[in-house]
Amino acid sequence: MKYVTYRRILFSRRALIGLGICGLATLAGLLATWYIESNGHYVTGMSNAVPWGLSLAMATFCIVAASGALNVASIASVFGKEDYKPFSRLSCLLALALLAGGLFALLIDLGRPDQIFTALTHFNFTSVFAVNILIYTGFFIIVGLYGLVMLAAPQGGIVRPFGVASFIWRLIMTTGTGSVFGVLAGRGGMHSAIMPPLFIALSLSLGLAIFILVLAGLEYSGQREARLDAVSGRIRGLLATLVAVSFYMVLALNLIGIASPAQRGYEAFVLCTGGVYPVLFWGGYLVVGTVLPLILLLAPPCRGSRACLLGAALATAVGGMALMYVLTIAPQAYPADIFPGMLVQGNALYAGPASYVPTIGELLVGLTGFGLAGLIVLVAARIIPLLPQAPQED
Repeated sequence: MKYVTYRRILFSRRALIGLGICGLATLAGLLATWYIESNGHYVTGMSNAVPWGLSLAMATFCIVAASGALNVASIASVFGKEDYKPFSRLSCLLALALLAGGLFALLIDLGRPDQIFTALTHFNFTSVFAVNILIYTGFFIIVGLYGLVMLAAPQGGIVRPFGVASFIWRLIMTTGTGSVFGVLAGRGGMHSAIMPPLFIALSLSLGLAIFILVLAGLEYSGQREARLDAVSGRIRGLLATLVAVSFYMVLALNLIGIASPAQRGYEAFVLCTGGVYPVLFWGGYLVVGTVLPLILLLAPPCRGSRACLLGAALATAVGGMALMYVLTIAPQAYPADIFPGMLVQGNALYAGPASYVPTIGELLVGLTGFGLAGLIVLVAARIIPLLPQAPQED
């Protein structure tokens, strides 16, 4: 019978450099938050028309990717694919780290971090935001228990029930995150029932891409033999499939918008006339985030190439971030049709597209989520044996 032994990473110079970069990103974000809170949000690019900026888009990216980072663990325990089992521990940890980082960046971005205790003790169950607090808490508990069970009894039969529970809960969590956008009736570009399944599809591709990059980074930091190559063929096909599924959902969202008379103006804005938004959509998401990864994953010269796999994962993540920016900012920048059929005068919010240019402060606040997630993963990988070594025969 085959069994897997695990190891901790060594705190080599490479690992220490990674810790330093993540620590500086987290510290810089906290300092930027202090500066914004001290001077007021007018120092950012946000306004009454665009109250959700780049930092919120980056925090949402982390939260969405957290669900998808659990892909590998789910495939191993729920669908019984043994090849993925050695990477389940890291998959679990990365999901928790990304969610923690995303929620922390979201918390410091909203303007009153001290009010978190009010949000945790006073619930409005008609609000998707309030329900999501319970969903995120449940994710931490269920996936945390799933990880502990894998550490305590890796060969035990109790792993699969926790894996199934985590798989179901991750779908619930991503549905809740997508619903935050989908229920905003005042923003036509967001208000769509397809938002929750779109976010589920995006979570699958983005989470797997981040997992591949993190696994490669840990192997590089630990200066150990790579194990990614053992499953690169399967992961390559899986990532290509998930990228294609994400593209299908994005295509469906925009085709439905074009077919709807009320949405055609917004679709023209985001696809053609909106300035930076069409550039990010066509160039960032479609070319970099979809076409390039599929070429790197499926083209015959690239098959078997570790560099192409890592390039595809990086391109998927970059393209996903571009799409998240468009999905978050463009519907706010487009003038809201609050009074259909009426001409609103004297109010800049409805006169035309709003201008939004993100500032360095917002970027740093958003990077806090990635920095904190990186710190959690690196420290945990030094304390807990997460990376698999070569399988042995028993």
